[in-house]
Amino acid sequence: MQIFATFEYSTFIEIAITELEEKGITAIYAVPLDLRKKEPRLLDNIHRADGLTFIDKGMVFAFLLGTIGASKGFVWQGGPIIWGIAGAILGFLIGVSLNWFIYLLKRNKKQLQLKKGKKGEVILIVTCEDNLASAVEDILWDHKALGLARTR
Repeated sequence: MQIFATFEYSTFIEIAITELEEKGITAIYAVPLDLRKKEPRLLDNIHRADGLTFIDKGMVFAFLLGTIGASKGFVWQGGPIIWGIAGAILGFLIGVSLNWFIYLLKRNKKQLQLKKGKKGEVILIVTCEDNLASAVEDILWDHKALGLARTR
């Protein structure tokens, strides 16, 4: 039977491996995962989307300022169509720049967290007999495993 577990890299995984070796389990394989080296792509395409968008606030502000511009355009020189389009363009630019500013603030906070010591994860693969599986699972859970799976 094989048991797969993921851990955040810490001393807990070392202690868990030591306890498993004391139980007589020697078929233990630990694989550290690499951290992302490059920043994720900023713009989405049709095949990949990460939920980050820059035009949502832009569309809302374009609607708001376009409506205000069109209604005021009946009074102002140039007419409602010109002022509606101008308000929509201005609102879109305001919304996109606001989203861009918020993105830059969040990105800088995430980079600071990475510099403070964000650790990678480790996958631990333990091969054992069926009768030891529950004891192995208990040891792994007791040492703060993030997730666990059992296969035959």
